[in-house]
Amino acid sequence: MIRVLVINAFLFALPFALTWIWVRFIAAKQPDAQTRKYYAVAAVAGLVLVVASLVSYRAGTGHATGETYVPPSYQDGQIVPGRFE
Repeated sequence: MIRVLVINAFLFALPFALTWIWVRFIAAKQPDAQTRKYYAVAAVAGLVLVVASLVSYRAGTGHATGETYVPPSYQDGQIVPGRFE
């Protein structure tokens, strides 16, 4: 249980830590306007790639609508994996 809590706390804190690192990086480097524009374009491109990967994952792993999920079960001494019927 503690492992689950630690993992969830880490995943919750990760965006805040990355934002703090980013702000410290910008403050230390003092990039000009053109460089900041490149950073912004790279960030937007990364966001678009993340969204595209999530959409493609969802499209590739979905199941037909109207199907019912049958959870894994133990039958005749063997574990039968979960499936959609």
